[in-house]
Amino acid sequence: MSEDQASFDYLGAILNQAILGALCHGIYTCILSLTLWTIFSSKQARSKARNFMAFIIILLYISATIFLAFNWAYVIHAYIKSGETYVTVLQALGSSLQAQTFRWVSGITSGINTDIADAIMIWRCWIVWGRRWIVVILPILLFLGQGVFGCFALHADLYETSNWSTTPDKSEVNWTTMYLSFSLGTTLLCTTLIIYRIVTVRRSPDGISAAARAYRGIVEILVESALLYAVSLILFIVLIARGGAASAYPQIIYVTITGIAPTLIVARVASGQARPNDSWQASNVSALQFGSGTEITQTDGILSTSGREIDLEHGEPSHYD
Repeated sequence: MSEDQASFDYLGAILNQAILGALCHGIYTCILSLTLWTIFSSKQARSKARNFMAFIIILLYISATIFLAFNWAYVIHAYIKSGETYVTVLQALGSSLQAQTFRWVSGITSGINTDIADAIMIWRCWIVWGRRWIVVILPILLFLGQGVFGCFALHADLYETSNWSTTPDKSEVNWTTMYLSFSLGTTLLCTTLIIYRIVTVRRSPDGISAAARAYRGIVEILVESALLYAVSLILFIVLIARGGAASAYPQIIYVTITGIAPTLIVARVASGQARPNDSWQASNVSALQFGSGTEITQTDGILSTSGREIDLEHGEPSHYD
């Protein structure tokens, strides 16, 4: 492929990714709106935990929106304000002040969304494993490692003298790849642990058909494990490592998915579709029931307030007996 053809392919990819990003963000907006409506339209008292989850998914959305806005400002500057020739467009995409600003903003916003999404994955893994810290020690260590490499990657983005070339500097690829690799390790480990837990812990029968239970099980695995997030992260790493025009697409999709996946988890919890805490903990405490008549009271995740119990995960109050 000639250099001119590669340049035109790159220009087309940059413009197309901006349009694709707007489409993905529209889908994200619909999902967030339905989730917030589910949370705040409930007639039951809202716990602090539920309000905190709402704040987190709104923060993710704000971060993704900032990324999209600066992406479009970057594209408009290059293709409209500097669109005399394809050479001027390439120069604007690579070395203009807007290009440097977008690199800075995209690094921060995508990093924020990645770290929050991974933290939610670790939290959900901890929940479904009955709050056993031993299970999430390795994901937490990977999460701390990715934070360190994320700082190095951001530093490289801030101080590197970039140009329009689709092949990044070697040091940038190293730091970014290390950061994403640690994030991938956290994500895949939590995803595997959550799927294993869902498959091995039976849900109590609720009178629905076998087909409906199978459908619910598939949805539970896809949402609770954030499988969509794991797949998008793998594609992100592969395409970024390969370079070329295709590397323009994965980040805009990935930033959106880092918001959608946690939002779906929160929506499932807020709507009452997630399993109650005691169903996850039942298999943990069953081994402690040595004799008949042993009574085990599940108190983890319960906040006593004014004679009522409020589940920290679900935010659903119930009166004391």
